[in-house]
Amino acid sequence: MKLSIRPLLSLLIAAALMPCLCGCGSSETANGEDQHLEHFVPAHKPANFSKALEEIQHRAKHLSQHAGHSGDHEAGEFQELLDIVNWLPELAADSDLNESEWNSANAAAKVVAETLAKRRSADGKLSLKEISTSIENELQKLKSLVAAAGKPEPSMHHDHSHHDHHHDHDH
Repeated sequence: MKLSIRPLLSLLIAAALMPCLCGCGSSETANGEDQHLEHFVPAHKPANFSKALEEIQHRAKHLSQHAGHSGDHEAGEFQELLDIVNWLPELAADSDLNESEWNSANAAAKVVAETLAKRRSADGKLSLKEISTSIENELQKLKSLVAAAGKPEPSMHHDHSHHDHHHDHDH
């Protein structure tokens, strides 16, 4: 059974965008750029569940190794790591995981998110040393689900044009 949250996400996004689209009276919403708002995918969003786990492991290791050396970049890198962790349930739902496997992925992702959130103090300071070690157990649980997630769908590139009728997503 493939668990899909896309219809719910689409409904939530539509509900959130409705005030922006209704009653603004501007002709700007009719231009081509605004048509692509619904297709916006942040550059750091992985294409699939497997890629997300690779990114989490890589980013956590990088932050651990360079804790205190990256200065202003650490906060942004840490936030991107959190974003990827928070996308795990969605990416898992878009895979071939069954409901039980998705529940396991969701639970592990929540633990990772909570563990990472504890690394940010109330004043916004980050404690990044050994961050990869702190999430390793849950990351192993998530990695054990990769085979069950199935063959990932082709990745969407963030720089492709919607004007083309022939998309080449295999480059």
